[in-house]
Amino acid sequence: MNFKQARFYLLLLITSTWAASGDAATAFITNQGEHTVSVLDTSTNRVIKTIKVGQAPVGVAVSGDRVYVSNVDGQSISIIDGKSMKLIQTIAFPGSPVGMAVSPDGKTLYVANWTDDSIFLFNTSTFSIEAKIQVGKAPAGMVVSPNGAALYIACRDSDDVAVIDTQSLKIDDRIKVGKHPFGLSLSQDGSQLYAVNVVSNTVSIINTKDFSSVAVKVGEHPYCVTPSKDGHLLYVTNTQDDSVSVIDIASKKQVNEIKVGQVPEGIQTDMHSGNIYVANWGSSEVTVIDGKTQQVIHQIKTGEKSRAFGQFIVQDHNSVSK
Repeated sequence: MNFKQARFYLLLLITSTWAASGDAATAFITNQGEHTVSVLDTSTNRVIKTIKVGQAPVGVAVSGDRVYVSNVDGQSISIIDGKSMKLIQTIAFPGSPVGMAVSPDGKTLYVANWTDDSIFLFNTSTFSIEAKIQVGKAPAGMVVSPNGAALYIACRDSDDVAVIDTQSLKIDDRIKVGKHPFGLSLSQDGSQLYAVNVVSNTVSIINTKDFSSVAVKVGEHPYCVTPSKDGHLLYVTNTQDDSVSVIDIASKKQVNEIKVGQVPEGIQTDMHSGNIYVANWGSSEVTVIDGKTQQVIHQIKTGEKSRAFGQFIVQDHNSVSK
């Protein structure tokens, strides 16, 4: 091999490495039992760091280089810098925070207060409380529309989803769903909302234009939901079946059931690889499902009682350094 050939293959190798690393993401998994967050590199499917946070972390929301963690027993919110992977601040919360969401512009953090049926709005520059909105009973999962105009809140004990106008901060509508809605997710274009109904053992597929919905049967005691990378399927965690239901959105039928770890809760699709990441509370691990074959390809030990409730994957690999 001459010098020019060697140089060509070296450049090819470097370019391939950059391309591969650019297709990775980083997952932040809350470990409720040991008050930590496990940082998972999806390119290697290994835990690369463990970060101490507040007491009993549950919820996660990510925005750019910021990772927000709700500490339900600690009544606080931990803020992690995604680049340095260090805890940079902990702010007190007037209640028991669970579900969280961030506005698309990253300027507002929405936090559900489990104990008084309300939502708090935090300014992410000052971390001052800008507003408090009374919603339904026991607010849990939350998602924001892609344009930032609507905030959807699963009100567990009201058996509905509250729709908040983020400009007026008023409730625009209440969508009746199944019994005890908990986890929420949206299609990438925001045209469909997915609500998991824990006691009804269903997931509601909701049209966000007219709020019409169809309930699809899943496994026992479902918890959270995520759409596939191509938007054709839904993956739903079933906590009492130790499984993930796969729903075909077009036909609105379950087409597969995948056995995972014990008591699976949080779930999210890595939009780079298309793989699905499942946090298992009972077995303290993350299951990785291949998005193409629907086969389990990894079981990764994390911390005690992993939950990862919310959007826990930083999709922009370049915003997170190793």
